[in-house]
Amino acid sequence: MHTIEKIMNFIVIRAVSLYGQTHIKKYFSKSKSADKYSEKMLMKLLKKNKDTEFGKKYGFSDIGSIEEYQKKVPFTTYEDYKEYIDRTAETGEQNLITADHITFFAKTSGTTGVTKRIPVVDDSYKPYIGCVSTYYTMLLKEMKKKGIVIGKGLNTTETECTWTKGGIREGFISSYALSSASLVLPTICLPKEINGYGDDIDMKYIKARYSLQDPDLIFLMAIFMSNLCDLMKYIFDNYQMLINDIRTGTIDESINLPPKLKNELKKNLKPDPERAEQLRRIFVNEPDKGIIPKIWKNMSLIVAIGTGEFTPFTKKMKYYCGDDIAFCYGMYAASEAAVATATKTEEKDYMLAIDGAFFEFLPIDDESSTPLLLHQLEVGKLYEIVITNRSGLYRYRIKDVIRVTGYYDKIPLIQFAYRKEQLINITGVKLTIEHITTAIENFQKQIGVTISDYSLYTDTDFTPWRIVAFIEFDKDIPENIENEVREFFDEELTKVNPEYGRMLKVGECSKSFVCAVKKGTYAEYRRWKVKNGASDNQVKTVRFIDTKEKLEFFKSCTEHYYN
Repeated sequence: MHTIEKIMNFIVIRAVSLYGQTHIKKYFSKSKSADKYSEKMLMKLLKKNKDTEFGKKYGFSDIGSIEEYQKKVPFTTYEDYKEYIDRTAETGEQNLITADHITFFAKTSGTTGVTKRIPVVDDSYKPYIGCVSTYYTMLLKEMKKKGIVIGKGLNTTETECTWTKGGIREGFISSYALSSASLVLPTICLPKEINGYGDDIDMKYIKARYSLQDPDLIFLMAIFMSNLCDLMKYIFDNYQMLINDIRTGTIDESINLPPKLKNELKKNLKPDPERAEQLRRIFVNEPDKGIIPKIWKNMSLIVAIGTGEFTPFTKKMKYYCGDDIAFCYGMYAASEAAVATATKTEEKDYMLAIDGAFFEFLPIDDESSTPLLLHQLEVGKLYEIVITNRSGLYRYRIKDVIRVTGYYDKIPLIQFAYRKEQLINITGVKLTIEHITTAIENFQKQIGVTISDYSLYTDTDFTPWRIVAFIEFDKDIPENIENEVREFFDEELTKVNPEYGRMLKVGECSKSFVCAVKKGTYAEYRRWKVKNGASDNQVKTVRFIDTKEKLEFFKSCTEHYYN
């Protein structure tokens, strides 16, 4: 880095770290009165939004307590807001569900596969910024342990956004996050020229190329740990090309980049034979285990969601990192709200973000009971989260289920358990029962063979991950289309959720693996379950294979693979 860059990098890391420290201290200072803080926030939101169209409909001005709020305002879903949101998106009309100005729509896929637009206002994003800034607090602490004062890192978040007819930006919430946190750009190793190109460029190459050429990289950051594992696999598979480009200061001709962008990038690239030779020796002579600190001697922190379903990816990254690099498991967030955050490295329990929203909780074992508040939860129990956020969603069911693992005074410590009615939720791809049912129905029409039953398994041991479908067909698939079976299956999955197709396109997931099981497999499964103690009346078809025993059962019944 040049002198000015070093100074800016030094200042930014410490400034953002200080902000993160202040943010967490606020949580700790409010922990003994978290219930009162939460109620006060709700009353403030209702007062602010009483003159909105939604506020008038439900009489916000007459609500003076949580109990009155729960009686007057029903639980809501996206359909309760769609008309208001569409009006804002199409015409720019404001003051419909929130008095604050909607500046962004976070795009997400709902249970039917229809794209949702979640409103974002400036005030609603402050908790996200606070949580992200805590990563820098942890980073600075780890840097000090190693005697490091400056350095850049790789943030894999992409910033592509579009605009609605009403003149409001929209895109993934992570895009808004990075564009809103432009202050941290002096700490990111990626070139500014790539902003705005979206899916038109080979981002895996860009991330690998620019991170490898910097021997002093200090952090790797992604939304999901699987993103980092996929990046490492790309590097292992293409290290010779990447090293050659670093040696010559160029970009391989096979890389998909618009000519204008490629020329702009080449202007700032210089040959670095010394770094190229360092990397060559590492990749040729060193084992994969502990390779990251050999590639980047100053690597201090890995940041990504790595608990729950992402645990296998965390294990893989720890294998690459060795024992001297700290892990932060990021924050548990949705497009609707920052839900919880990690407060220290290696901590798998998240602290509820009490400023992210007003939270209610529905006990999973008794959903008909009165919704509970944050200080009323039982450790070990499962609850569905209901939020009232800062950007116009009231008593909104986001369908996430969490497990309470403890308390810090009156603030719950939680872990994400699962998403209601959802089969697959990994690396940003969300496939629900409705998605899969529609895809299977259309898939069997394509191949002209009826499907008797089916189950899906997310193979996270395969890199990039893939969907494995165990299907019982009522007859053999015609030989002339055997080689197209999984292409047809992926095509139908893409139709119900375009994000799956995008992940295939950019290489974030692999093509599906279709397994034809023997006829009578599902009848045998039911007999197997009964034999192992289940009631015949309660045995249901397994739609998602979530245990090793189930997986081994269906593997043993497979008689043909379409791969």
